[in-house]
Amino acid sequence: MKPYYDEGGITLYCGRCEEVLPMLTEKFRLVFTSPPYNLGNTVHPYSGFPNKKLGHYPNGAKLSARGGHGKWSGGSLANGYGAHDDAMPHEEYVAWQQAVLRLCWGALDDSGAIYYNHKPRIMNGVLVPPAAYLPPELPVRQEVIWARAGGINFSPAFYLPTHERIVIVAKPDFRLKSKGASGAGDVWQFTQEHGNSHPAPFPLGLPTAAIETTGCKSILDPFAGSGTTLRAAKDAQIRGVGIELEEQWCEYTARRLEQGVLAFG
Repeated sequence: MKPYYDEGGITLYCGRCEEVLPMLTEKFRLVFTSPPYNLGNTVHPYSGFPNKKLGHYPNGAKLSARGGHGKWSGGSLANGYGAHDDAMPHEEYVAWQQAVLRLCWGALDDSGAIYYNHKPRIMNGVLVPPAAYLPPELPVRQEVIWARAGGINFSPAFYLPTHERIVIVAKPDFRLKSKGASGAGDVWQFTQEHGNSHPAPFPLGLPTAAIETTGCKSILDPFAGSGTTLRAAKDAQIRGVGIELEEQWCEYTARRLEQGVLAFG
């Protein structure tokens, strides 16, 4: 498959990750990804999204048709991501995530790990943690808390969520680069990314922290979105491979990668 972008050790494919992943022959030290959250299947009274009296809607109705809003960008995610409407039946979504994560597990080297960013959700009055989307046979090493700056899902049914989680699924030989790297702790505080036109970006600091604390030399993101993981890989001057379904975000990522390497500190 011909890459959409391939320069300086950074490669981006435009397509479905479940189709592209089996074609990759190289192995990676890290997978860092944040999939679509399937917010379009949100229902009341436990969602926290606004409850407008819109009458009956079909099961596949997008979030905007239910009076809901996006991840934190004022409703920009309410119509999904384009070709992906983000409104799969829950069981179908879980099966999809498990299938993709199994492919990611197979793409790791013997000391690799998956960093899987997702959010806890309240569905039908019951907490659904991110680990619920993982294949049961994959070993969870740890969960890191991403502490965001506030939240938007106010509801009398639960306290306002102000964090997401990064579930680390690791091979037995996975290690951080040093004891000192462990000092980063398991709560990472980063403000949501602003100035990014993607409906649900995560901050550059998240994949950057994963790269810096592991000393990894290769990283994969099967849900590349606006290219944040690939941007972090370029800044760290390591190998990075991403897969993204929507061509508009592939183009956005390509432009983002054309910028020079960022200097820190």
